[in-house]
Amino acid sequence: MNLLQEWYRASMAILPEDVVIWDAHTHTGANDPDGMVGHPGHLLSRLDQAGHAGCVLITSQEPDGYPPANDRILSETEAGPGRFLPFLRVDPNLGSEALAEAERCLDLGFVGIKLHPRGEDFPVSHPVVSDLAGLATDSRVPILLHAGRGIPSLGPDVVDLLDAHPDLNVILAHAAISDLSWLAPVVDEYPGMFFDTAWWSTAALIRLFSVVPASQILYASDTPYGRPFMSGTLAGRVAGAARYDDAALRALFGGNLLSLVRGDRPPHLSSIPDESLVPDDPLLVGLYADLHGAIGEILQGCDASQAMSLARLACNVRDDHPYSETLSAIAASLDRLETVDRSRDHRSAVGRPLIAVASAALTPEQPVPDVAGWPAV
Repeated sequence: MNLLQEWYRASMAILPEDVVIWDAHTHTGANDPDGMVGHPGHLLSRLDQAGHAGCVLITSQEPDGYPPANDRILSETEAGPGRFLPFLRVDPNLGSEALAEAERCLDLGFVGIKLHPRGEDFPVSHPVVSDLAGLATDSRVPILLHAGRGIPSLGPDVVDLLDAHPDLNVILAHAAISDLSWLAPVVDEYPGMFFDTAWWSTAALIRLFSVVPASQILYASDTPYGRPFMSGTLAGRVAGAARYDDAALRALFGGNLLSLVRGDRPPHLSSIPDESLVPDDPLLVGLYADLHGAIGEILQGCDASQAMSLARLACNVRDDHPYSETLSAIAASLDRLETVDRSRDHRSAVGRPLIAVASAALTPEQPVPDVAGWPAV
């Protein structure tokens, strides 16, 4: 079992035995301009390894248009029966052509719509977005909306869209990092506003779980950009820190998604913690900053050895430190990552495990791997 799997297994130990895990955001496709490739066989393998029942399946960006890509998604769904929930993708800039494609796909059995303001360069205020929202409402399917990096603010436009279509369900991807600060005060007023966890920053997920109830959060990985092992570790640890009960964990890790694709809104769950989820130990906050800096350097293809070395030194505490077990697990993990073959893809071989390890610095009371049996480095 590799390091990332060990952190996943420990972190997800809080889940009830009967939980059925569904990932609310994954992609396949080979033509995205960013060069990322997603293959259905690889996706199924990752779902199986992580014990996931299935996932939402969406095409990655297709510069040549979406009808053939949507047909491919449907074929992949049929080839993996019971594992994929197909979401169609369209470009609102194409006007009536986009609406016709959405109608065609919904007639074929697609259960959601994906819109990407960054990929297709459109504002949420675009009139065709409202037309698609009306179609989604009539068809009782959710819209998954990119709300991550690379876009201007979309919060006010999302609120306007929900005001115009009160029965619409919108899932804001990537923990709505683009607009959560603006949207947080009005979440309670919009039961059709949902958020997925497909982001790599534990701090961003802590912010999300601190202001949004469990009934409006959906676990997601954004595979192939993320991975089920990595994203599950982060979501599980933050949910544990927020003291989610079994009902909230079932909702987060699949129940909410399955309700939405059935055309229903999940029942409200009160899960906002009374106290801050950020640990009050400055050492842990500083350690996370060091690890987060190392992750950023790795994601940019830079040498992160100095930042990782600083983080490793910060783990050297006395045995009576209240979080000595967590810090020992982080230290042992950093030692193992030092042995990774540097000729391999560093973003995958080191970056993703490091994201999981870093989450422990901000969730120190959650379970960690048993490092006692690990070989010395």
